Amino acid sequence: MTVRLRWQEPLCTALLATTMIGACPASAAAQPAPGSDGYVHVSPDGTVLGPDPYYPKDGNGGYDVGKYSLALRYAPYSMLLSGRATITATATQDLSRFDLDLRGLTVRSVTVDGVAATFRRADEHELVITPRTPVADGRTFTVVVDYDGRPEPIPTARGRVGWLAAYGDSAVATGQPRSAMTWFPVNGTEADKAALQVSVTVQDEFSVLGNGSQVSDVPAGPGRHTVTWSEETALAPSTAMLGIGRWEVERIALPGGRTAVNAYHPCAVDKRQIGGRLPEVLEFLTGKFGDYPQSAAGGLFLDRSLGYTHGAQTRPVYGRAATIADLVYAVAYQWWGAGVSGKMWRDALLPESVARYAVWLWDESKNGADLDRRYRKLVAEVRDDPAFWAPQLTDPGKGAEFAPTAKAVLMVHALRRHIGDDAFFQIMAGFPMINPQGNQNWHDFELYVSAMTQRDLGEFNEAWLDGTVRPPDELLFPGT
Repeated sequence: MTVRLRWQEPLCTALLATTMIGACPASAAAQPAPGSDGYVHVSPDGTVLGPDPYYPKDGNGGYDVGKYSLALRYAPYSMLLSGRATITATATQDLSRFDLDLRGLTVRSVTVDGVAATFRRADEHELVITPRTPVADGRTFTVVVDYDGRPEPIPTARGRVGWLAAYGDSAVATGQPRSAMTWFPVNGTEADKAALQVSVTVQDEFSVLGNGSQVSDVPAGPGRHTVTWSEETALAPSTAMLGIGRWEVERIALPGGRTAVNAYHPCAVDKRQIGGRLPEVLEFLTGKFGDYPQSAAGGLFLDRSLGYTHGAQTRPVYGRAATIADLVYAVAYQWWGAGVSGKMWRDALLPESVARYAVWLWDESKNGADLDRRYRKLVAEVRDDPAFWAPQLTDPGKGAEFAPTAKAVLMVHALRRHIGDDAFFQIMAGFPMINPQGNQNWHDFELYVSAMTQRDLGEFNEAWLDGTVRPPDELLFPGT
């Protein structure tokens, strides 16, 4: 089978409009208002859904980011990061003030279109910027933020996310949710996807790995060099990554003459046997999900335990315990996760469930696994465990966005049996393509599945997606 790769064309990003709750109607005499603190989600029919209920202060309204251009310097022995972030955005309202998300770090200066702006820090991670002249609705503007400090990661139930550094060794930005704000100022919402270019200056003995493709590696004075990576396909902040370390870099030929880039910590070179199977995994998944949706491929294999695999766009990050299952999951996440993302963090299990189920499909095809038997065995183990069935897949709760993964995977298999393989695999390939590199929620998925199957799936959705108890047997074992 030939792997069909869509490399050359940046995909358009479907960004949701933001709105100010309680703002006065616009008029010629109205004064510019500040952008909202917290991204306000609006459904296509105009219904205001409000900020993300789990992280209501994340993201900001009043503008859409087009591109982040970061110029960073990192000192591994002091673990100090200094950066200049150049952010190109378009105002979606008249703006007297706007926010960016930046956790910790010291901001030294801010300019808007080259003019010094007033700024202050607020709450946990707000950088509040007041330009000297208000920004008009529809205008493209450029913000430059100079900052420095020692970035700190964010603890989560799965492990630490964000900037992870070891003295004199590697520094890696990885994980989700909320990781990007630990190392650069960002509009921290999945709904505002943007291109990302990162240039890092570091000692010659260190290599740099980022999203997308490497565009340059040039000297930067005695003993130092600057490496630039660029991902022009808009990405969600949670799928950004960066790796600074003494990596051993491996380039792998892919069908069509393309090359994937893997990098390994010197103490993780044994993972080459996993990373080297990337072409095989890509070929398998294109047969299930359709053309590969990203501009590049590869991965970063670490020598440290993460507690998760980060499906970063084009370049996933793997911990010490990574297996072939993690590779399959992370590559599948390029369609379901990096490709089509949730709108809010309560939607996290939507792409997660399918990306995890891809590992089942791999086992079925490559290892002859009987998935019905696996499913029944797992159901038998948790059948009488109320705690297993209690989380709603559509709203698992703050801090538990990824916790009910096993239940979510069981749901996908039950759906497959409920609607049949023909419809199931049409949906697996079709849903990410109705809004490429965009955002969809559970409601969108339910509507799509119903439309594709021409069936009323209300009982299935109520039992599996919104239910908090074990589904009834006719929905737990559909098709029998």
